[in-house]
Formats: sequence, structure tokens, C-alpha cells
Amino acid sequence: MEGLAAVASVSSARSLALSASAAELTWIAALCDAGDDAPRHLQQLQAVLQQGGTFNDAQEWYPFEVIERGASQLRLGHEREFVICVLLWLQALAQGRASGLDPSLHLDDRAMDIEALPGALRDAVLDAFTAAGY
Repeated sequence: MEGLAAVASVSSARSLALSASAAELTWIAALCDAGDDAPRHLQQLQAVLQQGGTFNDAQEWYPFEVIERGASQLRLGHEREFVICVLLWLQALAQGRASGLDPSLHLDDRAMDIEALPGALRDAVLDAFTAAGY
């Protein structure tokens, strides 16, 4: 049964990431550097969701930059955006994407933020890190 529970939790984490609203995606896209192309990040975020949460080779910078940035810090009032970014970031890593963040260290560094999340969001993040082997 543990295997089935793991599959269910990974599936629910993916569903959570794929349920991002237009407002959440717009907020994430705006995490880009000033002068960078937020509309292009938004378009590519939408494409990633249409691709079932997976990344193609052309999505190296757009939208990965803002996903990594969003996963690196929890901002009050944007808990879902943080979780969506973490889940998509872990998916990108699983696909072999390089990151400036070390997942094992990141889990430790963000432990207090993750613990402060509402239960379902916290569980989704912890389940995703566990499923990824961290």
C-alpha cells in the first residue's frame, strides 16, 4: 500500500501545481529581473502547465528562472505560488535541469517556511521532496 500512497501523493502534488490560477502565474512571472520579459515568462509558465507540468528543451530560461526564484523564498500571502514553484522546480530537476539551488540544502534552508504552510500545502511540498529522494 505504501507504493500506492506514494503514487497518490505525487499525483496530488502535480494536480496542485497544474491548478495554478492566471493570477498566480502572473505573480510568478513577475519575479523576473527588472527589464526582463515577464509576458514571455507567463507564456512559458502556461505552456509548462499545458504540457502536464513537464519542461521541454526550449524552456531553459523562460520560465525556469522565475520558478527557481519563486521556490527560493516564501512571501506572505503567496503561499500557493511558493508551493507551485517548488513543485515545478522539483519536476524540472527530475528531468535533469541544472539549478543554482541544492535540493537537499534547500529543504533544510526552507524548513521553517515549509512547516508554516497550511497543512495541505505543507504535505504536498514534503511529499514531493520525499518522492524526489530528498
